[in-house]
Amino acid sequence: MLVQIIEGKIHLHQPLRYKDIIVPEGFIFDGVSVKAPLSFLFSNKDLIQGIRASCLHDYLCQHKDKYSREYATNILVDVWVEDGLEKWKAWFVKHCVNLYQWLRGWK
Repeated sequence: MLVQIIEGKIHLHQPLRYKDIIVPEGFIFDGVSVKAPLSFLFSNKDLIQGIRASCLHDYLCQHKDKYSREYATNILVDVWVEDGLEKWKAWFVKHCVNLYQWLRGWK
């Protein structure tokens, strides 16, 4: 995955493909967002390992007309685990992200 960070945003410099999802070159996302007070659970290594998952998740979230909240969250968690996140942390991420998105109105 070829990316560049410009003014705090991550710019995708080649398409990212995962299953039936294609994130186009030029997509801009903010990386892994962990809200306080939960940030102590995730190391810098965890956050770096989550870049690909975060890109896919942010793309899916911007296309709510095509993808469900549950699908977007499952992709986030599955890819992050593939890239090295511990399974107990993935369980925690899944439930926190689902709750956060539900509270923000994505039912």
